[in-house]
Amino acid sequence: MTAKRILIVLVLVFAAIYYIARLGIFGMSLGGDIEFEEEQSELVQNVVTFSFLAIGGFGLVTLAGLWLHKTWGFWGTVALSVYTILFDLWALLFVQASAGAGIIPAAVLLGFVLLLRKDYLAPPAAMSSGPSEKHA
Repeated sequence: MTAKRILIVLVLVFAAIYYIARLGIFGMSLGGDIEFEEEQSELVQNVVTFSFLAIGGFGLVTLAGLWLHKTWGFWGTVALSVYTILFDLWALLFVQASAGAGIIPAAVLLGFVLLLRKDYLAPPAAMSSGPSEKHA
């Protein structure tokens, strides 16, 4: 396995743990195990709670796309990372300071996929001629 492939696997495992943690926080929020530092309106609580579900669920889907080397996995990860950064920035400023910690993994993942963008956005390599291919 090449060093690049090992790095990709490590980043995807890191991202999977991050997204699973987001889903775990969603589950704990529904059970009342998570409390806000300050009283929040029901609307804010719902936005925060269901954003954890969306980020975690959609994140696992886009990770599959990255692993399978799909363009949609790249663009989905970019869009989700940008959303996550904006969501956590909003939550940092208006909900509670601990929300800022979520910006770091999203920024790392965004930076990583942007560094590899040529691998995901390049046209598929021409398939080599094999015995099963017919030539005109």
